[in-house]
Amino acid sequence: MTKHTDLYPGQFRISRIQLINWGTFHGYFSIPVARKGFLITGGSGSGKSTLLDAMSAVLVPQNYVKFNAASQQDLGRHNGRNLVSYVRGAWRQQENTQTGEITPEYLREGATNSVVALTYDNGQGKQHTLIAIFRLNGGENSVGQIKKLYGLVPGDEDIDKLSPLLTRSLDSRKIRALYKGPGASFTPTYATFADRFRKRLGIKNVEGQLLLHRTQSAKSLSSLDQLFRDYMLDVPDTFTKADEAVEQFEDLRQAYLRVEDVKAQIDTLGPLPQLHSQRSSAEADKEKAEAMSEALPAVRARLVAEELDFRIRALTAQLSEAQSQSETLNAEVAHLDDAERLAAVAVTQLSAGELDALSAKMETADKEIEHRTKEFQRLAAAAGAWTDDYEFSPHGFAELQATAKLRIADFEVDFADLINEQQEAGVAARDAATACAALDSELRSFSSRRTNIDKALVELRARLARDTGYAVSELPFAGELIDISPQQAEWEPVIQKLLHGFAATLLVPEAARDTINQWVNSRNVGIRLEYRTIPEFASPPASARSPRQLIHKLEFQDHAMAHWVRQHISRRFNYECVDSVSELDHVTTTPAVTRDGLESRPKDKDGSTRFIKDDRKRFSGTTWYRVGSTNTAKIELLRTQLTEAKATARATAKQVQNLNRKMDVLRSQRDKAQQVLETSFQDIDTASAEARRQDLQEQYDSLASSPEAQALAAAHEQVKAKLKAARARLNAAQKDLGNVEGELERLTERRRSIGTVPDIEDQDIAKAVEDALHKGKRKLTIDDIDARRDEVQASLQNTASTATRRIEDANAKIVSVLHTYLAQWPAEAADLEPQASFAGEGIEKLKFLRADRLADFRARFLELLNGSTVRNLSHLTTDLRRARSDIERRMEFINKSLERSPFNGERTLRIDVKDARGQVVQDFQRDLDAATSHSLGEIGSDDTEAALARYHALDKILSRLGSSQPEDLRWRNVVLDTRRHVSFIGRELYPDGTTANTYQDSASLSGGQAQKLVFFCLAAALRFRLAEPDQDVPTYGSIILDEAFDRADPTFTRTAMSVFTSFGFHMILATPFKLIQTLSPYVDGTIVVKYDEPTINGRPRARTGYSLIDASTYQDPDHAQP
Repeated sequence: MTKHTDLYPGQFRISRIQLINWGTFHGYFSIPVARKGFLITGGSGSGKSTLLDAMSAVLVPQNYVKFNAASQQDLGRHNGRNLVSYVRGAWRQQENTQTGEITPEYLREGATNSVVALTYDNGQGKQHTLIAIFRLNGGENSVGQIKKLYGLVPGDEDIDKLSPLLTRSLDSRKIRALYKGPGASFTPTYATFADRFRKRLGIKNVEGQLLLHRTQSAKSLSSLDQLFRDYMLDVPDTFTKADEAVEQFEDLRQAYLRVEDVKAQIDTLGPLPQLHSQRSSAEADKEKAEAMSEALPAVRARLVAEELDFRIRALTAQLSEAQSQSETLNAEVAHLDDAERLAAVAVTQLSAGELDALSAKMETADKEIEHRTKEFQRLAAAAGAWTDDYEFSPHGFAELQATAKLRIADFEVDFADLINEQQEAGVAARDAATACAALDSELRSFSSRRTNIDKALVELRARLARDTGYAVSELPFAGELIDISPQQAEWEPVIQKLLHGFAATLLVPEAARDTINQWVNSRNVGIRLEYRTIPEFASPPASARSPRQLIHKLEFQDHAMAHWVRQHISRRFNYECVDSVSELDHVTTTPAVTRDGLESRPKDKDGSTRFIKDDRKRFSGTTWYRVGSTNTAKIELLRTQLTEAKATARATAKQVQNLNRKMDVLRSQRDKAQQVLETSFQDIDTASAEARRQDLQEQYDSLASSPEAQALAAAHEQVKAKLKAARARLNAAQKDLGNVEGELERLTERRRSIGTVPDIEDQDIAKAVEDALHKGKRKLTIDDIDARRDEVQASLQNTASTATRRIEDANAKIVSVLHTYLAQWPAEAADLEPQASFAGEGIEKLKFLRADRLADFRARFLELLNGSTVRNLSHLTTDLRRARSDIERRMEFINKSLERSPFNGERTLRIDVKDARGQVVQDFQRDLDAATSHSLGEIGSDDTEAALARYHALDKILSRLGSSQPEDLRWRNVVLDTRRHVSFIGRELYPDGTTANTYQDSASLSGGQAQKLVFFCLAAALRFRLAEPDQDVPTYGSIILDEAFDRADPTFTRTAMSVFTSFGFHMILATPFKLIQTLSPYVDGTIVVKYDEPTINGRPRARTGYSLIDASTYQDPDHAQP
């Protein structure tokens, strides 16, 4: 029913609040609101703010609403309330005993609705009811899933009749039919709803609407700066312009990156021309060497044929001369042979043949002496293998043979011992070489990566990532995300053992599950692979109850999956690390482990306790470690072990060599000893043979000593000497003749085998081959030709091999360049492949980049550099410069509102603006000026240095403006928030305009003075936002204050209330019990909000309700406590 009143007639004030299922207000509630003023009180946590948040849900856009904002100011953090918690009726937090997760408990679990309605009355017969309906279906628990409907209905309408329409769904058609009177409207869009109720209630714009919401949490206002910066002034456009500049700078950045990208492409492809030239040169050298090698046999054959023809002509002449000389010598030998025969007959007749017999025996004796001397030398060499100390006599020789027998007898034992040693040393050498190879391979593998995970697993992951398109960083092993705290180094071995298996678990994003499963399932991975799919949002880890638990000894990397790893370890590896075995008995609820690896488990239901110590595999050093984000320690250990292994390998190899030498010496001694045994003393007795020769010589000398015999013998010897000399000359001549004949025949046959020498088409190649053969020699012989042929052939092969290596090296470098290029720019793979044959295409691409693309991109870069980005920053600079004057102009409107109400007696209040920019702001504006100076003058295409200087200056500013790092965000707010670039001074003025008092800050004022000053300005600002310029009292009057004056004294409270009521505002206050008496003169309605947790159907439930009281007579707040 509509009432007419004399209390600010025509001003809309809230007259009733209705709730259905809002927070712990479970069910339907209708709360009358007094027109003079309305007080909401109750104990802490009773639900006062819940009621105010219901009004905010209707009056404030969802993207601006801050539930329980006054409490958030005190806590300095988000309090967890949102629209879902109110619709569902969240009333406490419960811990899941199995997962340790903290979750809210709701009053309303399935499909549910919340309805809030505010009725406004202008005291002259006009009423409007604002309705907000929120619905969540079963299983929906996010703000985005809430369905909304907002309504504006003329009159004071009850919303209880909505309940039957909301049981199954939010049916807007039925709701519109229920309120189908004129002027009623419903919309799911809040902006449309707000436009409508602002026009009905007299709120000029959305800024006034937001100021009303900010005022709700204005309990702690204590300074003019806080008021105007946080409550009055809107967020400046500098943030939007900075965002636009950052966004548009992205085009410039991309243009710059494209220029840099083209330059990088040019730099990458740059070596190709030189490499191509080097390859072409090497190919030419190889082609020439191969052509010369091919021509070498023909050139050699021609030179040999020419030399043979020359030699055959010379030998033919030499043969004729040798034949003549041989015939002459044959005749001379025949003559001397007859003379020697006659002389020999004369000697024979004289001595009857005895001298000849003695002479023959002496020849035999000489041969025997020579034979025994050689045998003795051979024996001495054999015996010298083990001794030089033996007597040359039958007895000494017997002792030598006895020693030789011992050497042979000892050989088998000594040789068997050496074989055993050699085999053991060989095994050790092979083991050492194998260890070196394994350590070297492992070291190379670990040096090529940062991880401790086994090489086979890392290589498998690389293949998986390459084939599936995921980055390796998106597929970490669990061990790569964990580090053992340096302070816990003594626990590292046992922690490494406990987490050894888990560390090798591959972690896969949940979104990649199907792709990874298909890849793994479709092939034989060759090793054991365990992987887990990880949800994007892991539940928080259960808190470790003991500081000795393993989780406290670990550190985790900054990675999206590290949160899950922490949670998994805290749940599955919740070992308590104890210092002694005796302490295991004191850990009864969780597993425990000692430093030496003895594990215990909680006692089983049958009363037994399980202990484990797994030493099946010997763990030593750190090479087996898997846990750790880096493998630096493992690499250092491997290097040390490799150095030691190489030293061991060298030592064992040397030992094998020494044993082989000993075995060779032993075999040689055995063979020499066998030679000694196979020799008799008679075989080496030269003394007896020499005595026999001496006897024969004496007999011969005695027989030949007569004068006649001597004369005949002398004549015979003289003829024999001549015959011998002639025969020697004949033999030499015949030998020379045979040599000439043989050489002539050989050369003739060789020349015949060569036949006709074919001509070589490429005379330049033939000349080059001939020059190579003649190099260093004035004339070539046949022997020289073949020797030089081999040298030249080897040289040409070496040249060809060197050229091949140069070609291969150039090709490898070309492939490397193209591979690097395509790895960085894979889009170019359509025209290029990482093959040496594509060098030409790569060079053409390089020419194209240098000639066209670089110029195009540089032109685009300069165009953007001289374009919108700089202009936007120039506009931002302008805004920053004139921010103070803009604020001063806006403050003039506030000052006009202040002039309409006395502040202190007949005095009025005026607010002046003062510059408050700090050094950080001044530095920023100076950098901004420098970056945008001469922005209207374009930078030419040839002024690269100036262009880059400007770009980097812009990049420095805009990169920081666009950064999401906390320190950069703080800096961004400092330099862009022009509200903080000024401070506000209050001046108390006499009617003639002279200054009575100046308030620069609130430090010099008492609490009441400061509060009066600030709230007076706030009230004036509200009137400015809500009232027309010629209105003393705004059309909209309800102001809500949460936790109003909860820390203030009564005087302070009355001062503030007097300010608001003097400006004609309707105050709705949520405040503690202690201020009821102080505030009672300003209100004519008070409710006490009560909270209880009754047991319903055997379960505790939360319920909030209220009761009306008379504030002026209310004395005992204890009875009002919930």
